[in-house]
Formats: sequence, C-alpha cells, structure tokens
Amino acid sequence: MQPPQLPTDDCFQLAVQAASEVARSCGLAFENPVVLQSVSNIIVHLQPTAVVARVAAVPSTIRNGDAWFTRELAVAQHLAAANAPIIPPSRQIDPGPHQHNGFTLSFWDYVQILPEPFDPVLAGRALRVCHWALSSFTQELPVLALITEAKRILSQLTAQGIFAPADADLLAQVSAPYEESLRGLPMQPLHGDSHSGNVLHTSLGVLWTDWEDAFIGPIEWDLASLVANPYVFGVDQDKAEAALWGYGTYDPQVLALCIEIRTFVALVWSVIQHQQQPSPERQERVEYRLNWFRQRQKGDA
Repeated sequence: MQPPQLPTDDCFQLAVQAASEVARSCGLAFENPVVLQSVSNIIVHLQPTAVVARVAAVPSTIRNGDAWFTRELAVAQHLAAANAPIIPPSRQIDPGPHQHNGFTLSFWDYVQILPEPFDPVLAGRALRVCHWALSSFTQELPVLALITEAKRILSQLTAQGIFAPADADLLAQVSAPYEESLRGLPMQPLHGDSHSGNVLHTSLGVLWTDWEDAFIGPIEWDLASLVANPYVFGVDQDKAEAALWGYGTYDPQVLALCIEIRTFVALVWSVIQHQQQPSPERQERVEYRLNWFRQRQKGDA
C-alpha cells in the first residue's frame, strides 16, 4: 500500500469538474460549484440549488470499487424513508453513486450548518433514533468491517516500517482477538463511524451524516465512536457523558471494550492521515494513542 495522498490542485479541480459534469448530465441547472470541505471527501455545494456533491478522495485510495458508496446510499435512503434525523440523499437528482473520469461521487440534500456546537444530549437521542430505524434494514452489510479493515491496514503499515517493532507487536497482539470478543453479542446495522465530526447542528436540528462505513455490530460500537476521543484524550468528558445519557440504555462493559477497539481503529487511520498531510498535531495524536496502548500494556503486566 502506497501512502495515500490528499488531492493535488489538479486532482482537486478535476473532482469539482466531475461533480459539475455529472450533475448537469442528471439535469441539474446550477451556477457555481462551491467547495465546502476537502478532507477525506471533497464536498461541493452546487449553488444556488439545494444539492451537494460528495466526491471520494482518501477512502478510494484504501478501498477498491464503490460498494461502500452503494451501501451508504442504501442505508441513508432507508433512514430518510423512516424520517430519521440524517442529511438525506438528494431528492432533486439521482443520488448515485456515479462514476466519472475516475471519480466516485454521490449527491445529497444541502442543509445549512449552524455555527453553534451541537447539543450532545440531542446527538445521543438522534443516534438512538437512527439505530431504531436501522434495526429494520435488511440489505446486506459487512460484519465488524472497520475492525477487520484496520487490522489489514496495520499489517500494511507494519510492512512499511511505520511502527517501531515493539509497537507493531503490541498492536498486533492487542487487536488479534477483537472480532472474536464481539461475536455473540447482540448486533444490528450501525453508522460505523459516528464520531463527533459526523453529527451536525443544522437549521433542521441535530442530524447525522456520512454513512459510508455502515456495518453490522453492537450498538456500543457507535457509542464508542462518539465518546472514545473524550475518554482517551481527557477532553469534553462531560459532553461524552451527556451524549450517553441522551442515548439511553447500553452495556457499559461492551462500551469499554468498544472504546479500546475504536481507539485502535482511530490510531491506524490517524497514521494514514499523517501520511497524507504531515503535521505536528497529527503526529501528536498518533503518539498519544500509541502511548495509551503502551500504558495499558504496562498496567496488565
């Protein structure tokens, strides 16, 4: 695996061009594509319409094909039909997924994001509603997908010599039983990547977005995705507790296990992000998560 790269300026412009051309081919008349975000995906608002294009960038360097985009749209359409609190796929043009000039993209409703932080209690409640709606989703989803993917990425990063041998051995050892430790627990379709960046305070309320990592697992996985960073980094723990309170019933022991596993997944992806765009802050987060595992190993010794 070669280190994935953020889009170059040329690639960035081609991605915006691809979104514009597909939108026009679908019959959408718009004046100006305005980029709202360019991180793992390039988000383009096709002004003045209420349509947003999402063009795959970083995930497509890790994942082959567009099956994950197809699953995301199927999940989001199911949730939208149930009036769950999400940003829905576009109802103005064919949401996709579309392939054009080497890019995979989809179209979504534009929703105004408000500057104030979201209410964590409402975020927890909204996630619970999404889980209720997802419990009736019958299309095929992978089981524990982000965990198996992260272990595969760890093997590739280890082969590149990214980790010191002792750290590579530690991460391989602690992650080996993760899937087995979760099997046998109650499972259902999940968001999969429900961190705080994927819940938004909008003019329509607190809404969840970005369903590309949806998979089958215990509900505590999504809760762990929301609260792992506050617990591991020791920040905003009051907000994490509020989100859990807003969600309602869960198994604390399963949550604790899922927080560890989620931290492992976040670690390997933070390495990927640092490869894309090196920065002292990203390196610090990699080292902090590594040290968290080192300290846990010492505590078990």
